[in-house]
Amino acid sequence: MSTNQSRDSDTSQAEKVEGYKVEDLGIINGRRNESELSRDSSTSEESEKNEISTNKSSLYKLEMIKIQLITAHGYQTDVELEDFKQAQLDAIAHAAAKIISRLKAGGETTTQALKSLCLRCKGIQVEEVAIISVDSLGFVLKVCCGTQIETLRFAFNSWATSEYSAERQLNDLLFPMSHQRPQKQKTSSSK
Repeated sequence: MSTNQSRDSDTSQAEKVEGYKVEDLGIINGRRNESELSRDSSTSEESEKNEISTNKSSLYKLEMIKIQLITAHGYQTDVELEDFKQAQLDAIAHAAAKIISRLKAGGETTTQALKSLCLRCKGIQVEEVAIISVDSLGFVLKVCCGTQIETLRFAFNSWATSEYSAERQLNDLLFPMSHQRPQKQKTSSSK
């Protein structure tokens, strides 16, 4: 008897503290637990009322209060909300795959040009090289030198605003024209 009394007092305490009725505890997400339904002798009207209440959906609007960028190397940087809101999609994001496939179609000539670029600009002699991404500011290479694999970023001279511009700057970096001016031929006049 004393056990039942303490159980009843615990239940009434839970009602007071939680603010729920004991009958409501069998309802999860607006639906009654099936074991509760079998025990309960409720009418079909009440169960229809529960069904109608579960068909409602809720929409929430979330507001960003802080943005933190974590790079592939593990560096953490806070991004200002205004900068994020004003950010735009990269101008050549949709064309990057096409540019890379056309570059890879160049075969051994392109591979040698990429190796040469690594040596000229970064001072690294590489054994294997592959281009992994292109964006409006430059491109990224994955290189193998000895037992190390590195990722190298190369910047364009100016911001590429189109697919053509990016591809042209990429080709200018890979296949630099000699900056020698052609010598003028001297014409001698015979008198």
